[in-house]
Amino acid sequence: MSRRRDGTLLSVVAITLFAIVVRVVGLGDRVAHWDEARVAYWILDYGATGVIFYRPIVHGPLVQLVNAPIVDALGATDGVIRLFPAVVGGLLPLSALLFRHRLRDEAVLSLAALLALNPVLVYYSRFMRSDILTGAFAFVAFALLVRAIDLRDRRYLYPAALFLALSFGAKENALAYLLAWIGATVLLVDHRLFVARGLPDPWRRRLARTTRRSRNALRTISEGGRDALADGVRRGGARLRRPVATAGGVAASFFLPLVYVYAPRGSLPSQSLYYNSCAGYDGYFDVAAAPTLGEAVANPLNLPRLFAFTVGSTAELYACQWITPRTEDPNPYFEFLAGMASVTVETSWPIVALAVIAFVVTRYRADIPDDLVAFTFYWGAASLVGYPFITDIGGAVWLLVHVVLPLTIPAAVALGWLLAALREGIASGNAVDAAIAGFVVLVLLGSMAGTVYATSFQNTHSHENPLVQYAQPGSEDLRETLEEMEQLSGGGGVDVLLYGDELTGPTGGELDYRPNCSDWFTALPLPWYFEANDAVVDCATDEEELDAAADDRPPVVIVGEDDRAATDERFADYRTETHLIRSFDTPVVFYVDDDRLEEN
Repeated sequence: MSRRRDGTLLSVVAITLFAIVVRVVGLGDRVAHWDEARVAYWILDYGATGVIFYRPIVHGPLVQLVNAPIVDALGATDGVIRLFPAVVGGLLPLSALLFRHRLRDEAVLSLAALLALNPVLVYYSRFMRSDILTGAFAFVAFALLVRAIDLRDRRYLYPAALFLALSFGAKENALAYLLAWIGATVLLVDHRLFVARGLPDPWRRRLARTTRRSRNALRTISEGGRDALADGVRRGGARLRRPVATAGGVAASFFLPLVYVYAPRGSLPSQSLYYNSCAGYDGYFDVAAAPTLGEAVANPLNLPRLFAFTVGSTAELYACQWITPRTEDPNPYFEFLAGMASVTVETSWPIVALAVIAFVVTRYRADIPDDLVAFTFYWGAASLVGYPFITDIGGAVWLLVHVVLPLTIPAAVALGWLLAALREGIASGNAVDAAIAGFVVLVLLGSMAGTVYATSFQNTHSHENPLVQYAQPGSEDLRETLEEMEQLSGGGGVDVLLYGDELTGPTGGELDYRPNCSDWFTALPLPWYFEANDAVVDCATDEEELDAAADDRPPVVIVGEDDRAATDERFADYRTETHLIRSFDTPVVFYVDDDRLEEN
């Protein structure tokens, strides 16, 4: 490897280390989002009970399986539950090295820098959702597939299948990556066969060569009769032996980790709960008779049944929750599309601008078009157009991860041109060219760094931040009150009292939503903090119960603002703090016994 290539490798490693630091510094500062708290609660539940099974609404089990031992080792905090996505997102710039055979050194460095600094990727690497996991693993799988095709080395197919399985294990929209790849391939084939048909095209030469061989083989068989047919079958079988073995290895590399991630552990729920996503459909498999992972390991004869149940029932649940069209409540598609496009441009305009420039230039240049640039641009465009159709809520800005990820490649090619111009300008002494190129690079990277600071560090709660989704608590000082609640927990008796129609009322169902007396989904993210602090929580649903609870003087009382009149009267000597548990509404009042706090 040349000295310059060594420098590229070291530079990418340095960028990756920087990316990790950016993602882990102050990782626990932001109060948990509704979705983070919901999944974090079930991580603690899995750690305590050992029971987990696929629930589509919670997404793939990978984040729970990985986080449970991390939480057990490091503690149940917001920073700890975000550590896995942060490290995966931080390591993503290393994937730029997989494109070294395709990209110039400047483009490789640019790709690493864009993956490290894109505000969307940074924000959602510091967020305990599975989108960054799905995107990162699918991106690496794509890079490995490109190497397998370009280098004609099928060994890359096995890790590609593994990373694709991890992508599916993280979240169901890994399927959307496959659809986007198929669509991008169709557009690329059209591009190469029609738009660029006058250019020397290795695709066309390969297609002609394959067609010629097939025609010659058919002619030989027709002329030689039975012996020629038998000989052709033998030779064809010999040629297929290696591809068939490769296909088997690739299938094993995909399905074995996939089954490991999705296999039920501990015990299985009732048939109705397991197939809860499939309204009006009982499911093909008998859940009560299905083996768990532990049972299959203890008795390997159960492994085929476990494989069939896990793959089959997961596919059913995929289809029920995420693929079946919603005819009763269809998307306001154009509203969602406009929202996603607007936030993409607002937060990632350098990547969008660079990607468009690279696509246009490489599409219409005089020599052979750049397949990688065209493919990834089509992939990003397809994601932007497709996700507003399949999402079930508005403002799901985490989906932008899947739009900006593929666009980083064409953007890196364009940024690489600028870096090359800067280097050549310096080498040739052309101060004007070097200054212009350097200024543009500084503006682009500086804009990204500034947006990263503003969205991931300075303003992480407010709805004025375009990357903040509605279910993010909007009060930054809520963290201090939660820390006080933690200090007051574990003193014996009731630690926290919930009161009022907004926060109380059993959620019900077969699952154990603790505290059982709460309106669990409305109260989120609070149940995550109750569980993490081992707080004893009780509820008062009317003033009579409130009177009885007030006699015991619980150290913390929490009530929706509309119901505070009764608690103001009974806890007048408590300090009150009002916090938004959604980005711009849902105020909740905390009553804190300062006397008890001083004792602790």
